[in-house]
Amino acid sequence: MLKISSKNLKKANFEEIDLREKSFEKEKLEKKVKFLAKSLVKKLREKKLKITTMESCLGGALINEITNIPHASEITDGALITYSVAQKIKRGVPKKIIEKFGVYSKETALSMALAVKKEIKSEIAIGVTGVLSRKDPKAPSKKIGEVYIGFVLKNNLFSKKLLLPVLKERALEKKVVVLKILEVLNKVL
Repeated sequence: MLKISSKNLKKANFEEIDLREKSFEKEKLEKKVKFLAKSLVKKLREKKLKITTMESCLGGALINEITNIPHASEITDGALITYSVAQKIKRGVPKKIIEKFGVYSKETALSMALAVKKEIKSEIAIGVTGVLSRKDPKAPSKKIGEVYIGFVLKNNLFSKKLLLPVLKERALEKKVVVLKILEVLNKVL
């Protein structure tokens, strides 16, 4: 079992994806997300794998898209929404990780994924944290549209940083993040 430690978190592959110049049409985005969620559920069922999430800025949007697909109960036992720092810590994210790297960081996202994987017992876990729609006065250096995603696939760790365009609609921003996560999962599975 992977432990949450600065050493493990630093070894994880990291990639930045800049989407600031892209445009997204709501209807096309929704269709693509639904298609990718169906594809993911199918792949997970075929491989007999389970997935869980710990979501902050998405507020459960990722697990919602997954559980909107028939048979999702076969591939997930649950997920967590940890909107506050206190809830992240209560659910297993080390306070020292948040203090050292910040709540909006790849290290915190990976720690969220590792913590939820341990709590809910699944082969795949996703942690998501970031700034959508408005600045966080407690983290003034972080820009709107800066989202960190931690992935744990069995014993492999990797993370992505998304730089989103300002879409002026929080639900649409969440949908773009969900789309990118589903694209990554469908690619690696």
